[in-house]
Amino acid sequence: EKQTRKNENFYRNFVYNYQKLKEIVVQRGIKLVCVQYPMRSSEPLKNIFEGEKGIIFVDNEKIFKESVKKQSYAEYFVDIFGCDLGHCTAKGNRLLAENIADVILKNIFGK
Repeated sequence: EKQTRKNENFYRNFVYNYQKLKEIVVQRGIKLVCVQYPMRSSEPLKNIFEGEKGIIFVDNEKIFKESVKKQSYAEYFVDIFGCDLGHCTAKGNRLLAENIADVILKNIFGK
């Protein structure tokens, strides 16, 4: 029960912080770009802003899972925790940055 409350509090804070961030960014005339951790689904982020317009979501799950499958986990991550979450290697950071840039270019500039 204690762990459940801890998880619920974490999730409430997570949602609150994302919504507060959106409020600040929108007030400044900037589009919000939500980026999920590599190997994780972007659906939880989409659920936070369900029905809201003008938010860009970056899906890293597919590109990282495909890349890890072709090469190896160690090629893209230096460690692992939470079964599928870790800190990126330089190659992983490059893949992450390129994917974010591609999504922004496509959504903002149509390229």
